[in-house]
Amino acid sequence: MKKVLWFFQVSFFLFLNNFLFGQLPPQIDWGPDNLLRSNTLAVLPKDNGVFFTFHYTNSSLMPSTKISRFENGKEVLSKRIEPRINQKMVTLEDVFLFSNRLFGLFSDKIGAGVTLYLQEYDDDADPLGSALVVASYVVPKGWSRNVLVTTRVSPKSNFLVVDYLIPAKKETYDRFGYNILNDQLTSVREGEYEIPYDSKLSVVEARHVTDRGDYFLGVSVFSKAYYSTWKDFGLVDKSVLFHMSPGDSLRMYELDLDQRKVYNFAIYSNDSTAIITGTWGDEDSKGAKGVFYTAFTFSSAELKLPQFLDFPPELLALENTNSDDIYNYQNVNGELLNYAFRNILLLPDGSFTVLAEQYYIYEVNSTDSRGMSQITNYYNYNDCIVYSIGTSGVFNWFKKINKKQESVNDFGQYSSLVSYASKGSLVIFFNDNVQNYDVLGAYKGGRIPYSNSLRYKDYCLARVQIDLDNGDTQRNLFSPYDAIGAFVCLKLSSVNYKSHQVIFAASNKRDKYGVLRFE
Repeated sequence: MKKVLWFFQVSFFLFLNNFLFGQLPPQIDWGPDNLLRSNTLAVLPKDNGVFFTFHYTNSSLMPSTKISRFENGKEVLSKRIEPRINQKMVTLEDVFLFSNRLFGLFSDKIGAGVTLYLQEYDDDADPLGSALVVASYVVPKGWSRNVLVTTRVSPKSNFLVVDYLIPAKKETYDRFGYNILNDQLTSVREGEYEIPYDSKLSVVEARHVTDRGDYFLGVSVFSKAYYSTWKDFGLVDKSVLFHMSPGDSLRMYELDLDQRKVYNFAIYSNDSTAIITGTWGDEDSKGAKGVFYTAFTFSSAELKLPQFLDFPPELLALENTNSDDIYNYQNVNGELLNYAFRNILLLPDGSFTVLAEQYYIYEVNSTDSRGMSQITNYYNYNDCIVYSIGTSGVFNWFKKINKKQESVNDFGQYSSLVSYASKGSLVIFFNDNVQNYDVLGAYKGGRIPYSNSLRYKDYCLARVQIDLDNGDTQRNLFSPYDAIGAFVCLKLSSVNYKSHQVIFAASNKRDKYGVLRFE
């Protein structure tokens, strides 16, 4: 009874608050329950109320891949994807939408040769036309590892890049191949490139293809090899940006400057500019002391000198460096650790807004009295930082959103967030704990919030709205478990700006999907 009463109190508060201060926020229109599919890998929004999912099934001796089509949250079709091109058995590497069309990327490895195929599918998940060969290359003799290939689609979905590893065996440097295709599936640039750093020490941190067909890669080079998921960014030696355009040769730029080292970073672009932004520290840093940014202007084909900004002092002052709580992994000697960049918004006035989330994994090795060893992985998705940088090169504003998401041995399935921009605001959703909110649904505040929970009585979906002009932030409980009947998986949820909708994926004993429409 208390639980029901609390739900109605929250609902009444949200209605009253929005009646007095503005319109009700867009609500999620949840569809019916569907079969539980724990191996779903992606949700691919196509049109209003129409989206695809693809998932693996273990219903036979060999796992197979299926494509499902949903309309308004209800599954209307599910079909197995045959791993066969020209009557040959191949391996499915990826399924994605490009130019509002469904594609599968396949690899065929025979001896030392690898061929990559692109196959289009219709709305019934049937092959449409013949498969297109997008790459063919040779790997070292005796190479037995899996094919390593990635795909990226430009913001307006008019260019696609297929990037693949040509591994080094005896040589020091790995080589990469790439093919950039337009929406007519015509190649505008293809070739190979070499990252001139030891392959054991270099990592591709970011890939981005622009609406002009330019291709950018961001590479971190470490002073020594690391062999765990946790990267020690104190070992970063340099960070390098690679740029390939349809009509120009490959160019390379070092991003570090004045003994400042670039750590995590991301790349985004509009019609005129590509923005590269991330965090930085000095030569003795274990964590980050601030953020950096630089811009590549397409008209002049020039990369501006990187600018380095310190974190606001009041941000670090909030952290208790003497705390022995595991949550204090976010702050070492007044430096913030390991932020992953989730959203970059390039605004018409030349400013840009960045959303980053702290993410790390740590392992605990233990041995019981019988001598049996066990490794436990702890997944952490914690605070967000959101900042705006103006045309003058300084912060317009800087905000920190306290959240705590911890889980064990589940790959952080119900952690992280989804965000979209609409009507001058950045809106963020993430799973949270109702104990962080008062009885009226308002966030209580506090440096260390309660961790997100998958207990029915403690679970909630939170919503944060940030004004892009001034950074004013509103945070409220958006929905308790009772209103959803499942736990939302934000990692599967996806945004479709073309049709102004967010597809939310949720799961418990059944899968369900919801559509949120925004203006």
